Amino acid sequence: MKRYSILFALSVLIASLLVAGCTGSPVSTPAVTATPNPSAIVSAVPTLIGNSDEAHIEFYYQLGKMAEYDGQKASPGMLFYPLQVKVSSDKPVQTSPDWFGVEYKVNDTDPVQTRQPFSTYMFTYPTRELSSDTGAARGGIIFELPANLAEGYPKPYYYMPLDQQQGPYKVYNKVYGVVGATN
Repeated sequence: MKRYSILFALSVLIASLLVAGCTGSPVSTPAVTATPNPSAIVSAVPTLIGNSDEAHIEFYYQLGKMAEYDGQKASPGMLFYPLQVKVSSDKPVQTSPDWFGVEYKVNDTDPVQTRQPFSTYMFTYPTRELSSDTGAARGGIIFELPANLAEGYPKPYYYMPLDQQQGPYKVYNKVYGVVGATN
């Protein structure tokens, strides 16, 4: 009988171990807690397009020369240089006629000088936001420069100093124009 008792006790022990192994969990599971629905978070900094704040500009122009414009004569030794422009950007940037300038030299040995627009020509270049959604901006700008310039000048450019640019996207370097269609 003692043998049956030991066998019975061992069977109960094995059975209880088996049941505990099958129903118990060796890994504790975290308690599920209710979390509030996520709300929209407004960020003071916009999400940057292409993970960069640099706007890429395309600048095309046509350049002419004239001694007189709209009844006004150029100063002695100078000419008016009408510049027809077409500018586009892949990211939103503010634009206006103030973004344009020209670099020039009279002689090859002279230092490069810059000049801002004298006036507008034919139709005014707009002051607005420029982006891939708004399309290209077009207009005419006049510069008064010396009649005789060094080879390769004037060089029209598009740029505004960084501290004067508005908005999250920037034009970091002068963008020199390329002769091309402006319509």
